[in-house]
Amino acid sequence: MTDTTHAPKRGYAWFVLFTLVLLYFINYADRMLASALLEKIKETYEVSDIYMGFVIGPAFAFVYCVAAIPIARFADRSNRVYIIATGAIVWSLFTMLSGLAKTPEMFAMARFGVGIGEAAFLAPAYSLLSDYFPPKKRAFAFAVMNLGVYFGGAFGQIGGTTLAAHYDWQSTFIWLGAPGIILAILTVLFVKEPERGRLDPVSVNGMTQDKFFVVLKSLMAVRTFRYLTIAGFLGGFSSIAFGSWAIAMFERMFEISNQSAGARYGSAALLGGMGGVLLMGFLCDKLSKKYARAPYVLSACGLLGFTLLTMIMCFTKDLGTATALVYPSSILGGGWVVALYAALQDLCPAKLRATATSIFAFGLTFAGLVLGVMVVGWANDYFTAEYGNQAIRYSMALTLLGALPAAFYIYRAGKTADSDRVSLATSYG
Repeated sequence: MTDTTHAPKRGYAWFVLFTLVLLYFINYADRMLASALLEKIKETYEVSDIYMGFVIGPAFAFVYCVAAIPIARFADRSNRVYIIATGAIVWSLFTMLSGLAKTPEMFAMARFGVGIGEAAFLAPAYSLLSDYFPPKKRAFAFAVMNLGVYFGGAFGQIGGTTLAAHYDWQSTFIWLGAPGIILAILTVLFVKEPERGRLDPVSVNGMTQDKFFVVLKSLMAVRTFRYLTIAGFLGGFSSIAFGSWAIAMFERMFEISNQSAGARYGSAALLGGMGGVLLMGFLCDKLSKKYARAPYVLSACGLLGFTLLTMIMCFTKDLGTATALVYPSSILGGGWVVALYAALQDLCPAKLRATATSIFAFGLTFAGLVLGVMVVGWANDYFTAEYGNQAIRYSMALTLLGALPAAFYIYRAGKTADSDRVSLATSYG
């Protein structure tokens, strides 16, 4: 079903946004479940931290990153609603299969399947929303959609650890995988595919037929896009790795249960993250009307503040202090990626948005869930001989260092955004 009207009704646009929030909620709950139950899964399969780092990182992220780009290219030409719904069915089925895995190898293969399904969501979803919300309202719409990350992440962490404590971790994967299939069907029935680029200042006629590597070369030649891609890679390396190991860090640093660690970190991260993404979206839309570089400056400041607070968290000896730091760090870190996704939609013409978003997301996710998560796991095993369970303090702090140059590149990207937007519009508009 395709909607060819040029002015979407506001109520229906918000209905589409709410549907995407629910999908992102399920998407992230399924993704974060493996991180939340890391210690229980490790105990069941009797594997090392390096292996668990592989399972929650590369086993998911490798296929996620590789599949995301061709799916995004397809989404720049095809029905984005069908692509998103198909992805939801795939990731939900493989989440359920994760709970049925009898060996660590089978569990890793199931995470590969989850990665393939989830690769079909992010870039098509941002592209779809850009045709339901005009440029000066997109940042807040993206912020609302990203509430799904925090609700889903918190539910995966808090709800997942609670269910696993009362039943078992295998059943938890099965129960949390099933709802995505139902929502995928409802999405196909009730969400319309809009005319592409209908809300842009200049209408877009036709789709670019350039091959992917031609488009990639053209985009990487644009300074703003290149700086944002570098920033996403470095920032993802730090922030995603931190979030993936945070519950395990609380468990080990303070010798508390998995359920207690999930409640302490997950609850504060939920509240702080929700506030952070909404505040970032609101400020980006409001300030960018008079100051076009606002999303870049706000993103750089948020990432820098997140890094400094989480560094302190890594070395505090008091559980209460560490818990208190989760809230402000989540506020500051919650919106830095949202601001950049909004900046990307504004930078790129409609026919390139899904592709450009997928390239950025590739660097962000690969660096975080492949490199960052694995580096923490490797460093844990390396430092354990000297520091025991406290080794994770040093592993996490080491990984956070990548966010410092990332903040600089975000700020630098803002200086070239206006001229590069015109250049891309001339080439692909």
